Amino acid sequence: MRAQTLERLVSARAAGTPIALVTQLDSGAQCVITATSSDGELALAPDVVAAVRDALTRGEALRRETPDGVLFVRPYLPAPRLVVVGAVHITEPLARMAKLVGYGVTIVDPRRAFAASQDFAGAGLAIDGGWPDAALARLALDAGTAVVTLSHDPKLDDPALDQALRSDAFYIGALGSRRTHAARRRRLAARGHDEAALARIRGPVGLDIGARAPAEIAVAILAEMIAARRGGARRAPRIGAVVLAAGRSRRMGAANKLLGTVAGAPLVTRAVDAALASRATPVLVVVGHEAERVRAALADRPVTIVENPHFADGLSSSLRTGVAALPAGLDGAVVLLGDMPHVAAHHVDRLIAAFDPRAGRTICVPTWSAQRGNPVLWGAAFFAEIAALTGDVGARALIDRHPAQLALVEMDDDAVLRDVDTPIDLAALAARNGPQDAS
Repeated sequence: MRAQTLERLVSARAAGTPIALVTQLDSGAQCVITATSSDGELALAPDVVAAVRDALTRGEALRRETPDGVLFVRPYLPAPRLVVVGAVHITEPLARMAKLVGYGVTIVDPRRAFAASQDFAGAGLAIDGGWPDAALARLALDAGTAVVTLSHDPKLDDPALDQALRSDAFYIGALGSRRTHAARRRRLAARGHDEAALARIRGPVGLDIGARAPAEIAVAILAEMIAARRGGARRAPRIGAVVLAAGRSRRMGAANKLLGTVAGAPLVTRAVDAALASRATPVLVVVGHEAERVRAALADRPVTIVENPHFADGLSSSLRTGVAALPAGLDGAVVLLGDMPHVAAHHVDRLIAAFDPRAGRTICVPTWSAQRGNPVLWGAAFFAEIAALTGDVGARALIDRHPAQLALVEMDDDAVLRDVDTPIDLAALAARNGPQDAS
């Protein structure tokens, strides 16, 4: 190796700059390549330089045959970094394990009592007592950095996520339930982040492995970080939810069945709460008939309300309206009916678990005793066809057009078949859920 090449490697590594050493195996000639430069004895074709930079981004060695001979590419990357916001009970096992697999770890928390409550110093972990926005600005987040917010306090988490979203951080995760995350997304949207940016946040943070204890949650987070960095796991599908709540309820007479109370809450809140408690995000609710009353009934829930001015044209108009309002980048959406109060989060999640475009399962329909029901999960590939639907029908006709994409998902109960159509149905449901209920 020439002294100039060695010097370039050493200086790049000292500066924390990713760099690749390229060696022509026959001659031993070498050059070094970074994201912006190429220096040394070898003059490589543009396509070869692009391949080297791709290997450098992925941190993978590469052997490539070229007209000028066989090249071997050895990438040198700085150690990855993990910035954890919040010195909480999950932080200590996460920091220790991340350090064990080679991450440089910094814990950010201005609350001295929290930092003092854990043995971070004894574990050799760096503590930054500054406020997250200033601390993350000093840390100069880059493509080798993961950011995880665990404080569960918007005053700390939101500024940190704002900084992370404006950086090239390869992983951004945030602790909290799906409802918490939906509210968090709205706050960050108010800071100027669009849907594409917000989709970068893994929330709830960590792989879904059923983790409960702090150390288990730390394992789930670290595993998801490694998968994001190495590309070693299939990305979980991004599935939204559309709750249809715009109809006139003609069979109910003058009453709007979606506003009839069951267990002290309007009927429509059941479908919405099922969607919010599921893995689907975001949750959109399409309103039309008595829109303001339905909107008021959902005022305390972290959903996006979409108004369908043409709701009188039938179910397809609400379906079109909801699908059109979904953010870009989703892999699919579960369509729930507002008058199916027995559907729960686990029904929705079972549909999401069955969704797999690689296996041709992009229309997921629940069944009970061989009968098809609702909700239905539609892959994004069908959104254009849904946008062309007309009349007072749903998207069931599309299923017949695409039988090869159909996945029938057997459920454990008949909730996916049961809706509320008449005053008798609503009264029976209310009676089962408490004497205080009435339509």
